[in-house]
Amino acid sequence: MTFAQTVRIDLAYKGTHFRGFAENPGVRTVGGELRSALEQILGETVELTVAGRTDAGVHATAQVVSFRTDSSRLNCERLVTALNSICSPDIRVHAVTAVTDDFNARFSATERMYHYAILNAPQADPLRADLEWHIPDPLNLDAMNQAGSLFLGEHDFTSFCRRPKGQPESSMIRRIRSAKWVPDTHERMHFEISANAFCHQMVRSLTGFCVAVGSGKWDAQTFEAVLKAKDRSAAPPIAPPHGLVLKQVTYGKVDQ
Repeated sequence: MTFAQTVRIDLAYKGTHFRGFAENPGVRTVGGELRSALEQILGETVELTVAGRTDAGVHATAQVVSFRTDSSRLNCERLVTALNSICSPDIRVHAVTAVTDDFNARFSATERMYHYAILNAPQADPLRADLEWHIPDPLNLDAMNQAGSLFLGEHDFTSFCRRPKGQPESSMIRRIRSAKWVPDTHERMHFEISANAFCHQMVRSLTGFCVAVGSGKWDAQTFEAVLKAKDRSAAPPIAPPHGLVLKQVTYGKVDQ
């Protein structure tokens, strides 16, 4: 007799050539490729739950997936090697772990952290063009940090999110725990932001707001007015997807 086991997968991927994580018929997705490899190895149908459903072109260095299986072929240590041999080099599995049945990659997570990378230089870097947003005009990092500080706490981020299809009443209230711009070199910087959870396209929208402030086109103090509008058209354009990376998913207690 076999018993169902909950399994956790920790993985990374470069999202450039994927249409996001979530499966979508007719296009290549991270979830579709990973599920196909799992089913080939385990010999049964699996259903994946993911910590963060990244969009097309978005990357992850610390994504988490969970699923249930009662396959007699399950061997967590060997599954790491098997998955990496089947999946494309754009996906790398770091660990496979048997976990308790109450673990759920999405609903058990208590915090997500994202980074958004920007190259603020006259010319783009062709070797990293799919990993960072190139902005040639000067940006004021202090002004961008002033804008980011206003995100902290709990707010209704309707103006900074795409509402899920078919869910007009879903809450857009989220709690931002940290938000700061960090200089990497004299031309590169990244936005580091963490929250209990994020709405669809929320990080990219908040990044876009910071860049609009940093370029002098918007004032940081307009943030409250944008929030109160509860209308996406009230906010600046969102940042492109390719500079965004899911950097960390936390399970268990976090500092409030």
